[in-house]
Amino acid sequence: MHSQCSWPISGDLSLQTKRDGRDFIIPLAPPIFVTPDNCVDISAFIRSGENAFSVVQQSDMSDYMFILHAHHPTPVQLSHLASHRKRHEEWVKITRAFCTSEPTESLWKRSQSRS
Repeated sequence: MHSQCSWPISGDLSLQTKRDGRDFIIPLAPPIFVTPDNCVDISAFIRSGENAFSVVQQSDMSDYMFILHAHHPTPVQLSHLASHRKRHEEWVKITRAFCTSEPTESLWKRSQSRS
């Protein structure tokens, strides 16, 4: 994206959709989660086939323009994703280190055999 996104802060704007039979309301004024480009990523709600969304405004939003823009991830978004994946992989490594099994032989037998 080449332009900076800005969002209203009034709390009067949301995106409503359904995923797996459940209703979702995504606040947009301001949004809770934004991309590094300050846009809202709704890809988690997109499925193959028909998708339906409603942008619901409860006050005057005539100073804003809302655009649904489908695009390949930007370099900034890819970098953010790579960083997130790296942190997740490091976390998995750390948690696996805590979950290693203990030796099956008795520690008493092992310590006696060393003496």
